[in-house]
Amino acid sequence: MRFKRTAEAPTPEGSPRTSRTSRRTERFARRRTPRLLIAALAVAGIALLVAGGIAIARSRSAAPTPVAEKLPTATQTVSMPSTASAAAASRVEIPSVLGLGVDEARLILESAGLEVAVREAGQAVSAGEKPVVASQDPVAGTVSEEGDTVRLVVPPASAESTAASSAASAAAKKPAGDFVVCIDPGHQARANSTPEPIGPGSKTTKPSVSGGATGVSTDIPEYELTLQISVNLKKRLEAQGIKVVMTRTVNDVDISNSQRAAIANKAGADLFVRIHCDGSPKASTVGISTLYPAVNSWTKPIAPESKRAAQIVQKALIATTGAVDRGAIQRTDLSGFNWAKVPSVLIEAGFLSNTVEDKLLSSPHYQDKIAQGIANGILTYSNGR
Repeated sequence: MRFKRTAEAPTPEGSPRTSRTSRRTERFARRRTPRLLIAALAVAGIALLVAGGIAIARSRSAAPTPVAEKLPTATQTVSMPSTASAAAASRVEIPSVLGLGVDEARLILESAGLEVAVREAGQAVSAGEKPVVASQDPVAGTVSEEGDTVRLVVPPASAESTAASSAASAAAKKPAGDFVVCIDPGHQARANSTPEPIGPGSKTTKPSVSGGATGVSTDIPEYELTLQISVNLKKRLEAQGIKVVMTRTVNDVDISNSQRAAIANKAGADLFVRIHCDGSPKASTVGISTLYPAVNSWTKPIAPESKRAAQIVQKALIATTGAVDRGAIQRTDLSGFNWAKVPSVLIEAGFLSNTVEDKLLSSPHYQDKIAQGIANGILTYSNGR
């Protein structure tokens, strides 16, 4: 016999059926919750990893990793970029030496690391003229390797010019007797900015002495170069019987410009020779000049002889070095002149602000030429007293 199931009334809360159902639901929820949390965390982690990977990829594409940070593996061969750099560093642009004397052209090219070959060709120059470079191969501006040869062509010197040069050299080597020269190597290791009058009793002042210039390419200070040239000059003059007095023989001194002049005055020098190097804001400026005191209330007694000495020394310097001739120049503002009571000259031996002349001035070979040129001029001046 079958009974028809009728609709059941809602089970009151707290009844046995409700309790069993609730417990089953709670057990199911407790078992499911950790699984959901783990799944959620896994999804979040994956999302973070994906986002991080995208960010890294973007950063690498925007800013490539520097080569220095890419470490080679044990099987990789490390490249050596220094080889290319060294090759580039050995290349040099050939300077123009057209119109220059052979000695000057040789010095300029050799200072750039090039070899020089000279050939005489063409018509001989007139008497009294100096042969200059007529052509060069390779031409100026050619980029070459250090050690390559530059071939120069110069016209031959005339017989008259050769004879005149020999006579001048012989006259320069004549004994000078009791001639006294005071040599002043310009500047010093530490400047002294204490003001001193530019002349006796003057209200106008200048620093006592400066440290001088510094080579634009060699970084050698002027005070070192002037002492080297001065010592070289001293030996050459003494070899010709000239008495030499030095204002300084080391760099670590403190001697003002007026005190240097006083040393020459006390020695009774026949000529006060001041050795300096020049500088200019324009890097292409080159050449040698010889300064002398212009006539003023302090220098009037010594100005004429100073000018004569400056012109003679300048001419001898250019003949020996082949440098650009900037002439003999008068000055009124130099304390070393205004305090002097003996004929005085100041040689600006070249420009430390020019790359080529800076290197030349540090070259012992070129210093020999400068010292010999000054010595020749002093000997010629002494013989003409």
